[in-house]
Amino acid sequence: MSEFLQKNHDGIMKQKTGIPDTLGEISNEDIMPLIDRRMVLLTGAGDSYAVAQYGQWALANARCVAVAVSPPEIERYSLDKDCLVIGITASGRSVSTINALKHAQDEGAQTLILTDNPKSESIHIADFKWITKSGVDTFDIAPTAPTTAAMAYLLQTAALMLALPNEGICKDCRTLQKKMPKIIDWAVAEGKIIADFIDVDNALYLISEGPNYVAAHIGMMKFNEFSLQRTIVSLREEFQHHFNLSLQEGNRAVLVADSPTTESDEKYMSILNEPLEVPSYLLSAPESPNLLSSSAQAIANTIALQVAAYQLALAHNPDMGWFKLPNAKAFRIY
Repeated sequence: MSEFLQKNHDGIMKQKTGIPDTLGEISNEDIMPLIDRRMVLLTGAGDSYAVAQYGQWALANARCVAVAVSPPEIERYSLDKDCLVIGITASGRSVSTINALKHAQDEGAQTLILTDNPKSESIHIADFKWITKSGVDTFDIAPTAPTTAAMAYLLQTAALMLALPNEGICKDCRTLQKKMPKIIDWAVAEGKIIADFIDVDNALYLISEGPNYVAAHIGMMKFNEFSLQRTIVSLREEFQHHFNLSLQEGNRAVLVADSPTTESDEKYMSILNEPLEVPSYLLSAPESPNLLSSSAQAIANTIALQVAAYQLALAHNPDMGWFKLPNAKAFRIY
């Protein structure tokens, strides 16, 4: 195994402690910037944009009007002092996210940065800050642990806004804090199965909806980063309408579903396998420990897909030294 792949593996395993450590740092004071907002916009690039989408779902549980947007899209919104813009950047150095926060401030909106890097210059740009505790020592490798730590942070803030300790996401936050080693063990086993299922010579479709669409989205990015095969992410409904037209012999699909799975999931799988003749795999969070909400289940499913992408690289290119051509270099995003 190359040093590069070893660091990717280490980042995955950091989630065993990074998520509980992050959850343990959050207090009621952290939710104050969210109170009485006309609108909350979450923005980020790459993995952090997927986290923004996740935040939209998590905050919806707390009846918060939240919208996920790409950083340049911030300029398309009418902002004022009653709006909060949350910029998400694991490293704290995403140029487009920082620019979005500066624009929001120019329009009179309040700003908050969610980052894993307390030493980044961007900490001083926003009005408020949320710091995750992923435990990674570099932000140059694919941000696996910071991504799920940020998801956990948003889930916990939603739980604190609800203040219903015996309800779904509140219980889920406690489960994530106490049972992450067990969830990681499940994700490692599940990820290996998915990696063995994939055919690197043909496209992979990741199909989902709701919070688990975020897991599928992140999975797509992880597979594509290693440049071994092409991965497409699709909403369940949109796949039915359009994506089936691009199917070719040899393509495969993973349906990322809520847990427990439903009759509708089984029917969807049967259609993928026959008549579409797409070998398919059904991914859903483990029954034990029992994660009650699809928002929490999405974190577990995200880790399983991170593992699958890593396992695929380990099997087909164990000497991989770096990404093919990082977007950070090609587009100068940092």
